[in-house]
Amino acid sequence: MNWERFKTEADALEYIQATKGINAAQAKKYLRANLPKEAYYQEKIIKHIRALIPSAFVWKAAAGPYSRGGIPDICAIVNGHFYAFEVKRPFVGVISPLQAQTIKRINAQGGRAHVVTYPEEVTEILREEIERC
Repeated sequence: MNWERFKTEADALEYIQATKGINAAQAKKYLRANLPKEAYYQEKIIKHIRALIPSAFVWKAAAGPYSRGGIPDICAIVNGHFYAFEVKRPFVGVISPLQAQTIKRINAQGGRAHVVTYPEEVTEILREEIERC
């Protein structure tokens, strides 16, 4: 299903209830179970940045026992500027307090960190960089 067509969670839930013939609680459960995982959106965004700005240095931040917690999922250097993107699933994704604090710290140091879901959001954030290329 193309979840991007729904503007709000309420729109998605209403559609699920109507097409599946289920109640609100069941629709919410269905939504959580059937939305793609964050990795799906991360991959789309990485490919999107590379297609938009081939000269960009883009990487997926590694998570593991020796990595720093709260680091955004995708990092990029574009025209000498550091960007970080914390990717969340639509409707159900919520940043943690540690992620919010890390985003705040990156921005305070002159980087540009954002919470995103869709490639189109990234395009808007990178608009000035795209124009420079």
